[in-house]
Amino acid sequence: MNRFYKLMVLCLIFSSCESQTTMKQTIDFKIQKSISETIEGSSSGIPYNLNQPNKKCVLPAILNEVSGLTDIDLAHVACVQDEIGTVFIYNFQIDSIIATHKFDSVGDFEGLTFTGKSLFILRSDGRLTEWENFNLKTGGAGRVSHSVLQLQTANNEGLCFDSRKNRLLIAAKSKPMNHDYKSERFIYEFDLEKNKLNSNPAFSINTIDLETAAKEFGIVKQNTTVEGRVKSFNFRPSTLAVHPKTSDIYIISAADRLLLVINEQGKISYMERLSADLFAKAEGITFLSDGTMIITNEAVDKVPTLLVYKPIN
Repeated sequence: MNRFYKLMVLCLIFSSCESQTTMKQTIDFKIQKSISETIEGSSSGIPYNLNQPNKKCVLPAILNEVSGLTDIDLAHVACVQDEIGTVFIYNFQIDSIIATHKFDSVGDFEGLTFTGKSLFILRSDGRLTEWENFNLKTGGAGRVSHSVLQLQTANNEGLCFDSRKNRLLIAAKSKPMNHDYKSERFIYEFDLEKNKLNSNPAFSINTIDLETAAKEFGIVKQNTTVEGRVKSFNFRPSTLAVHPKTSDIYIISAADRLLLVINEQGKISYMERLSADLFAKAEGITFLSDGTMIITNEAVDKVPTLLVYKPIN
């Protein structure tokens, strides 16, 4: 009897260890796959001249700390600023806020995206708010609900809608809490059909391999330490968006003033430094259905701006 009991305990322990090992191998495989894909990326360019926006709007002072940004239609975008639980509807054709809609009191609100029906707002700690049947003019009487996502990162800022796969993409700004993955920057996916977060990141970008890839695009690191050593890329994604024509994912790290573009397989297709004159602190990016790209900047010590880029044919 005792011998049988001991054998059962040993079997359970072995089974548990094997399960944990398998889980770690799965995560390691996904990350390693992303690393190899990152290195294999090719330079295909983007159809925008980032140094020459077609239009530059100076946003009202209430949006000095504009963070999340999403397209609503061909004339309007919605945005949040990171201290007030209010959605601002901005008409960039007449350069004016036309409506405001409150969804919460205060908090660190960073990401925003519109699916055509629901408006989603991301708080930096991973709380996701859904405003159903959102109306641009009235806000609408749709249900507003909150859920806390179990993310592997403490600070999360990027949020966008991927219509082709009916999912939300969430970009982590900070490194994972698991020290084994300190060089990784995760992009999670939230399945809108299942209303569920995928347990594994959809993409993982390795900051060390990013430096290697940057050289291929002629990007030289500019920051140095007090001792004169060149700093590595921080790569702290502040915003992301899916291009409506190509499905490429555009990711901005305001800390590096860096635009990174990856394709659906996670391969890097483009990288570019952002001009300090135009991009004080780029915290929002979105695309209109016609391919027009819009980027917003916090004021920092200047003024908040909204930049409009028409695609170059």
